[in-house]
Amino acid sequence: MNRHEQEVIVDASALQTVCSQLYQKVGVAKSDADTVAELQVLMDLRGVHSHATRAVPGYVRGIINGGINPTPELEVLEDNPASVLLDGDQGLGHLVSVRAMNLAIEKAKSASIGVAIVRNSNHFGAASSHAIRATEHDMIGFATTNGLGVNVAVHGARSTSIGNNAFSYAIPAGEEPPIVLDMACGAAAAGRIGTARLYQEKIPLGWALDADGNETDDPSKVAAILPAAGPKGSALAIVMDVLCGPLSGGLMGINKHYQPGDAPREKRVSSHFFFAINIASFTAIEEFKAEIDRQIRITRQAIPRSGFTRVTLPGEIESELTQERRANGIPLHREPVQTLEELADELDVEIPWVRQ
Repeated sequence: MNRHEQEVIVDASALQTVCSQLYQKVGVAKSDADTVAELQVLMDLRGVHSHATRAVPGYVRGIINGGINPTPELEVLEDNPASVLLDGDQGLGHLVSVRAMNLAIEKAKSASIGVAIVRNSNHFGAASSHAIRATEHDMIGFATTNGLGVNVAVHGARSTSIGNNAFSYAIPAGEEPPIVLDMACGAAAAGRIGTARLYQEKIPLGWALDADGNETDDPSKVAAILPAAGPKGSALAIVMDVLCGPLSGGLMGINKHYQPGDAPREKRVSSHFFFAINIASFTAIEEFKAEIDRQIRITRQAIPRSGFTRVTLPGEIESELTQERRANGIPLHREPVQTLEELADELDVEIPWVRQ
């Protein structure tokens, strides 16, 4: 069965409405539910399905089971002219992160750069959904995270010892779409491997190891994800871990997983790190954007090598997908759509789309 036969086309607005209503049913305020749903649908529009609405049932169950706080009250632990440290009160990671990035942006307006670090949060979805917010204010944004999960083997190892700590840079352009780098430090995000498993597709060799320490192309046999670019991916994952864990007063991912000891919960769960750089503090915004536009256009003119049809910038394909899917709908695998529909039935939320 090909991909098309396994998918259903869903309208983005309808999907966002359903997700928001599901969050509202479990106690999330409407404005907050709308915010989280918008960020998750955005990732479906951009083609990052592993960090999009596919995760909604898990988050909703987390609220029902008491692991996620639907109405978090962020506590400011440290507040300085250019930085802030926050306790996320076990809230939805998306919601906590939006508030944190907003604070970083406000700091950057007066201090040139704003840093917001969060501890005691939950999974925050795709890093780019937070970094990209800074571009709306003519700023460069950055976001990274760590959590309890340890699923990547450090370069040279066969067992897991670090999280697949994703990070994102978002850089505003002028007439062109922003440059948006969003990458896991592993050879692939765990969710991307999950997508291959969902579609019953093989993964490239070099992405992961099986339980015997051998490279595998079977997503169902993955025991450890390999680091991206060998030692470079390992090093990046460790650096992201430091920015989120110890710098927030918490733990590195490996210690959260293997040696949490008597550390309180806020040190053992998800932590995040954000910054915003105010471009106007360093150079004229229009000149900056014009130079980014020139770089983008010249890069596109590069001659593709064998096996490639075009040369693109980070985030360019995702931007194009967003426009196409807003107009024509989002193709989603039938299995997670069915899970979402079952949750909607359980919580008495109407499904407005027609199954195809």
